[in-house]
Amino acid sequence: MPTHLYLAPAASGKTTYLVAQASTLSAGLTAMPHVVVPAQLQVRAWQRRLAETGGALGVRVGTFDTLYREILRAAGEVYVLLTEPIQYRLLRALITEAPLQHYAPLRNRPGFAQVVQGFVRELKAGGVPPDAFTQAVEAMGGEPRLLELARLYTAYQERLQHEGWADFAGLGWLTAEALARHPDVGRNWSHLFVDGFDDLTSVQVDVLQHLAGRVGELVITLTGSPGDDGRALIQHRFDRTRRRLETALGITAEPLPARVTPDPRVPALAHLEATLFTADTVQRPASDAVKLIAAPDREAEVRAALRWLKTRVVRERLRLSDAALLARDIEPYRPFIQQTADEFGVPVHILDGLPLRTNPAVAALLDLLRLALPDEASSAFPWRLTLEAWRSPYFEWTACGITPEAAESLDRLARWGRVVAGLAQWEEAFALAINTGPRDVLDEEQADVDIPLTVPTGAAAEALAATFHCFVQRVTPPQGPHPCRTFVAWLESLIGDDVPSEDEAAPPTDLGVVRRVDAGPSELVERDRAALDAFKDILRGLVWADEAVACAPAPFPAFWTDLEGAVEAATYRLPLPADREALLVADVTQARGVPFHTVAVLGLAEGEFPAALAEDPFLRDADRRTLRDDFGLSLSPSPDSSEAEYFYEAIARPRAALLLTRPRIADNGAPWQASPYWDEVRRRVAVTPLHLTSHSYPTPDEAASWEELLLGLSAQGDTTTWEALTQRQPAYHIVLERATRVLTQRLGTITPGLFDGDLTSTSDIFAQRFGLARGWSASRLESYRECPFRFFVGSVLALEPRARPVEGLDAAQLGTLYHHIFEQLYQAVTDSTDLAQLLAALPEVAAPILDAAPTEQQFRPTAWWARTRDEIIENVRRSLIALDALRENFVPYAYEAQFGLEGQPPLVIRDGADRFQVRGLIDRVDRAPDGRVRIIDYKTGGKGSFTVTNVKKGKKLQLPLYALAAQEALDLGNVTDGFYWHIQAAEASSFTLAKFADKEENLFGPAGAMQTVVTHAWEAVHGARQGHFVPTPPGGGCPAYCPAASFCWHYQPKQW
Repeated sequence: MPTHLYLAPAASGKTTYLVAQASTLSAGLTAMPHVVVPAQLQVRAWQRRLAETGGALGVRVGTFDTLYREILRAAGEVYVLLTEPIQYRLLRALITEAPLQHYAPLRNRPGFAQVVQGFVRELKAGGVPPDAFTQAVEAMGGEPRLLELARLYTAYQERLQHEGWADFAGLGWLTAEALARHPDVGRNWSHLFVDGFDDLTSVQVDVLQHLAGRVGELVITLTGSPGDDGRALIQHRFDRTRRRLETALGITAEPLPARVTPDPRVPALAHLEATLFTADTVQRPASDAVKLIAAPDREAEVRAALRWLKTRVVRERLRLSDAALLARDIEPYRPFIQQTADEFGVPVHILDGLPLRTNPAVAALLDLLRLALPDEASSAFPWRLTLEAWRSPYFEWTACGITPEAAESLDRLARWGRVVAGLAQWEEAFALAINTGPRDVLDEEQADVDIPLTVPTGAAAEALAATFHCFVQRVTPPQGPHPCRTFVAWLESLIGDDVPSEDEAAPPTDLGVVRRVDAGPSELVERDRAALDAFKDILRGLVWADEAVACAPAPFPAFWTDLEGAVEAATYRLPLPADREALLVADVTQARGVPFHTVAVLGLAEGEFPAALAEDPFLRDADRRTLRDDFGLSLSPSPDSSEAEYFYEAIARPRAALLLTRPRIADNGAPWQASPYWDEVRRRVAVTPLHLTSHSYPTPDEAASWEELLLGLSAQGDTTTWEALTQRQPAYHIVLERATRVLTQRLGTITPGLFDGDLTSTSDIFAQRFGLARGWSASRLESYRECPFRFFVGSVLALEPRARPVEGLDAAQLGTLYHHIFEQLYQAVTDSTDLAQLLAALPEVAAPILDAAPTEQQFRPTAWWARTRDEIIENVRRSLIALDALRENFVPYAYEAQFGLEGQPPLVIRDGADRFQVRGLIDRVDRAPDGRVRIIDYKTGGKGSFTVTNVKKGKKLQLPLYALAAQEALDLGNVTDGFYWHIQAAEASSFTLAKFADKEENLFGPAGAMQTVVTHAWEAVHGARQGHFVPTPPGGGCPAYCPAASFCWHYQPKQW
């Protein structure tokens, strides 16, 4: 029974030879060859090529797993095959039960079970049984880190054998044993062809050794050339496999018989394959067959590669399946590939599947389960996840009355009530909203507002609370310990049935996830359906494993840990109908042995291809060498590099055109050097890399989408073609016209318009709104001076930044507390100039204010609140001492002195018949015996912006305006000084009224400061009345709290 091991270089006709042989043998139906290839991609390629030869009835093409199952069936040996999730659950149970010490800290980490799973898979592929591994580890000294792995492996395998189970990794092992027990299995096979492999495991070689003496003919093809020792860099793995096969099968490798067809590759690609990694110095012209592109980053790489592939497919009228996009590791390119392919209209088939955890439907379900997950009630139902669940398009909440409007109301209530997490916080916010009435008048300067108008109150809040309670009830899992089946049944009731039954009502928890998926956009239904199917497979696997392992009932967090780990390790594949063409996207190792017309390979950068290899931290290289050399166990070093072979096989895939790309900038922004393989290709073929930049635009004939076409025309200034194309696409013309106007305005080539803050055409509206009776605050005037658009958005449109709820004090609340303590402290003592009296009264005055602060200021105290209280009292104490040192002969006279509020006269600033009013509250007024007045304004922020320069620029108006109000509105006397007092620093600002000096304007002292700020205040009032609100970002950047930060194109983040 002949056995042949044929060698030939990559892409030199090995598969073509075997396809021809199989087709000839099956033509008369007298022989039914078995064909074994590495994976399903190669299975489909073989079947397609057989069909192109006229059909091959009876030829069985499959993988080693297919071969194993056929042999086990023929031997009458039946095993229950465990899926990956079931294996994971079984290992988790064994890890929980095992008496671990070294790995005890990792016991409950989901990733540890995955590591053990990979460890078991490797040992089984190498044909290493548990007892052999355990004996070797004990002979090596029995280190706990190795011995515990050996015990887990032994327990796992013993459980499989006891239950009659098998995993995919052990299927070959069982097959080899079955062949040894059943010498007749396989004797009726005429031919067995093994094609497309560059490496074989010990178990695979063992199975072939058993079959070699039984099948009519065994033919194995392998990459390589007999006697070729000049390419050691790419022959290492091939030669190792060849030697193992020659030894196991007792044969000698021979060249592939004469080719049945001429080499289909263009000369440049044939030359590249033949000379790669050799000493050959001959360089061939690329002749458009080899192209190199250096792009700025990964995204630009993908765009360039997909554009090139689409161009060749369209111009050469190729099938999409004749082209491929490859990378050493496709994962970091995945999001760019899908996004760009959608834009270019190129269907893609990502071979490796998609991570299940990244599917939006599955991610929404996992986030929903997280709501009630925490053991501590204070962490359950966090604000963000709760709102995301209410707004998710994957859930039907109509039974609870959840609508988009209800979700918006809940968001507003949570932000106002500072709900971070925990049902107690939600209940507290609902109670406050139900029992607190809304304010009656929308006045942006009202200081004592209990609750904004936008937050539901009273009956509306009560109805919202009922909706929330319904939601909580529906998403709260069964409490206490339960079998896995109970939690899975509850979860499946949430997901809902695929098709609602007419006779049976949906369960009360049914969220109709499947129905929502089916009702979604058609292009997403297939994706989400496939993911939900994979998710349900995991659920079924968990139940099966839980009951097979006989796990004790456990609470929901334990079930969640198993589910999360299984989902993290799982992938799902989009179904690819046979009649749909798609571009293959795969790792280079997955495409071996499959020929293409055109191939693009991404990632020719240092550390990417060749990939950076790392040592296995669990089974180290020293361990592997000892186990292999001293004990004969088939284990390879973890960083056993085969990168050169992988690259060699990649460049051998195309027969007509090859594109290699690389990013010049790494993901972290650092320069990225080219791969040594990039330079190796340039030594073999004469090709000049195309260097793209962030300003490189495709020409109109290269554009792969409408967006790229219009961008290319714009860059070239081709108005004729532009106009012709936009006439064909009126919708694009309308959008582009609008965008052009906006862009032209933003580039400053025309004056600002209606939508960029210039509302002077409607100045009569603003003249009335900000008329003579308008009351201004210093902060509003400062806001306009800093940026008119910020003033417009905040004061005219009354928009506020939607800060996410957080625990603890914010800056405004902290400032209020300091003001209250200072005010009440000075009023509590008989002599406000007696420092000893003030310091003695401080703790007693501050305590009730701080006790009531969380309720009155509506913040949630954190674990640091006690320390924060101490810091507040200490800062006040330091300020009292420092202020006493600056007292001179001034005595505190008034606190919280109001003007323009509570019936007090405003400050009226006149300019002939024109005027405006200012209102405010002066923190502290001091008087001297001679009638001189000093103004002090408390600040909790830093000192940096309170400078004389900012006063002269009109950015800080408050203190001089308050001084003018004290003189004129309140008639308190002549103000001779004043300063900002920074409480936390216990220091005065560098700017004081007494030291003000503007030599250019010849203005000095308090009077000069007042005159300066009055001028700036008039500018703000006139600008507002005229409708001038054009954005003017501050020089140091815009504040993060600007209400226009999310949509103002002028917004510039503050630089630190």
